[in-house]
Amino acid sequence: MALRGIRLDEQVKAVVLRVNSPGGSAIASEQIQRELSLIAARKPVVVSMSSLAASGGYWISTAGQKIFAEPNTITGSIGVFSLVPNIKGLANRQGITFDTVKTGRYADLFSIARPRTEAELAVLQRGTDAVYTAFLERVSKARGLPLDSVRAIAEGRVWSGVQARRLGLVDSLGGLAEALKSAASLAKLTGDYDVREYPRLKSAAERLTELVENRPEPVAAKIDAVARELGASGPAAELARNLTHELGVLLTYNDPRGVYARMPYILRIR
Repeated sequence: MALRGIRLDEQVKAVVLRVNSPGGSAIASEQIQRELSLIAARKPVVVSMSSLAASGGYWISTAGQKIFAEPNTITGSIGVFSLVPNIKGLANRQGITFDTVKTGRYADLFSIARPRTEAELAVLQRGTDAVYTAFLERVSKARGLPLDSVRAIAEGRVWSGVQARRLGLVDSLGGLAEALKSAASLAKLTGDYDVREYPRLKSAAERLTELVENRPEPVAAKIDAVARELGASGPAAELARNLTHELGVLLTYNDPRGVYARMPYILRIR
């Protein structure tokens, strides 16, 4: 069931949003946050952070009346960046060139056929700065924090759940069970009540099928084949697995304006 359906369903008395995301498209983050805010205007919304709720993941979390995080949750990463691919060199090496006809100076601003000019980069910078300011203001309003305080802990910095609570980015430390109890309390539910999961939790077989269908082929398949030849362990096999993961990440860079609220690195906690 989509968020809009949950908002309009009178049988749903409260919503617990489980977040496990490094973020992604800034536009998508704003759209999800807006839908959650519309729900919050009609019924309680409580956020339960899993292991990761960073950047766009935190953006959507600001819609919650209460935010729970695990002590070791990685959150924050309040920041945005713009990314517009330039494949001119790659295409030219394959004998491919591009001709462009346009009616305005910036009509092909997001073209992947050439690098950006200084003027175009300035336009992208202004757009990125505007989205970043909107992100800061959203956090400031939602968390009741001065804008300067939010700016001081932003710029893409990540925080543990314990640190985030101290900084005012989350309300309490706890897991999904605590978030459910809080939502029931805010909705003034007494006695027995049902908990429904949306969307339905997929089986292991369904998740495996989805993973295979969505990964970037045929490059990922070739890398996987190399990894199998190298064996299950060793630095070369680890590199092959990392490459497969990175290719999957590249497929998520699909924001129509090229602006992302995403943690731009991979944390490896040892």
